[in-house]
Amino acid sequence: MLIEWNSILLVLLLVFIALIVIKIIEKRFNINSELKRKSFHVSMGIVMLTFPYIFKSSYSVGALGIIALLIMFILKNTKLKKTIGTVLYSVERESLGEIFFIISVFIVFFLSKGDRVKYSIPILVLTFADSTAALIGKSYGKKNLAELNEDSKSIEGSFMFFVVAFMSTLVPLLLWTEVGREETLIISTIVGFNAALIEMISHTGNDNLLIPLTTYAFVNIHMSQNLELLKLHLVIIGTIYLLVCIANRIKVWSKLALIETLVVGYLTIVLYGWYAAIPPAILFLTVLRLPRRTEEERKNLYDARIIETNIIIGVSLCGLVAITGLKNEFFLIYSTCYAMHLIINTYVRLKYYFKYNEVYSILFSFIKGVILIFLPSLFIYQIILNAQIDLVLFILMVISMFVSSVLIYYKKKNIVIEEVSKDNGYMHMSIVLFFTIILCSVKFYQIIFV
Repeated sequence: MLIEWNSILLVLLLVFIALIVIKIIEKRFNINSELKRKSFHVSMGIVMLTFPYIFKSSYSVGALGIIALLIMFILKNTKLKKTIGTVLYSVERESLGEIFFIISVFIVFFLSKGDRVKYSIPILVLTFADSTAALIGKSYGKKNLAELNEDSKSIEGSFMFFVVAFMSTLVPLLLWTEVGREETLIISTIVGFNAALIEMISHTGNDNLLIPLTTYAFVNIHMSQNLELLKLHLVIIGTIYLLVCIANRIKVWSKLALIETLVVGYLTIVLYGWYAAIPPAILFLTVLRLPRRTEEERKNLYDARIIETNIIIGVSLCGLVAITGLKNEFFLIYSTCYAMHLIINTYVRLKYYFKYNEVYSILFSFIKGVILIFLPSLFIYQIILNAQIDLVLFILMVISMFVSSVLIYYKKKNIVIEEVSKDNGYMHMSIVLFFTIILCSVKFYQIIFV
């Protein structure tokens, strides 16, 4: 295992110099906290763009990341927080951005395997587009898309994000690859558009993780596609966008929640395949149907963070299959994940808005999830994917769906009034995650040992 200590020390020295310079500028010009953070963000990004040139081993980047995390812990939890640490920790808001930044750089470096274009584009987008959007949005943003508890997002800031992300993709592809000019324009448009949408729905600094990882995925996948397929992907984006605009007429989802569905729909198709968009689409279209909403439910507005709790496990599985290539093997588990979300949400609606008893709510919810999501997925699995059903896993998936409806009953047995909140969403997600981990573990065991 080769650890390139000279390169690590060089990077740490450059970051330390950046901290000192920004601190000096702060004292002289009295710059605000957000500008300090973004100045350091850009400085870190520029330094990290050098990684493919100074590092040959992912172990070295991993070691650097661990050291950087330890340094940030010291800066945040000692007296240094009030001196040099003010560059990072003077903004009073919940954020894990610095941690996500380090993690995402390591993952992109590992996945790119020395490809400087595939590494540099995500880091360029994260470094310059994100900072530009934040500063423009804060200074000139007038049209805020956020509602309820969502983080403030302006149209002006998002537009600038798109422009910078587009250029950050266009220039490297034109200069350092053999990708055709028309293909480059389409890829840059797709990357810029989706990255801007992802920045819109991000919160607590998770854009520092989501933006580089999804940008890498888009660049990696689209660079190998021909012109006709790239044009088809543009049509898909346009179609999903139109559907989201139509859905916006129904005052149930916040604007950012609808944007999130657009991102998830396209990301699912790119990472997994068109058929993988069917389970989340069914969840989205039927979660508040069968039965129809009550008058009390019509007062609810579902924001992006609530929607996030219903899709994050499914999107993570998309990423898993994109990396491993095990699309057929995990499709039914992926579908079961969305079926469990539909079951749990339906149980909550029946129990707390329709006032049905627990047994009826459990049975109806289970049947709804099986009929609307699981059975169509079985059809796709056997007919379209031409795969054979594993009996053991099939039984475990059915049990998981049924027990998920029973578990939500026990989780909420002492709750009298249901609230539409992210905390409840995370409670629901924890049940789905528990069974998804079990199912994935069984599948990996079968793949490796059977």
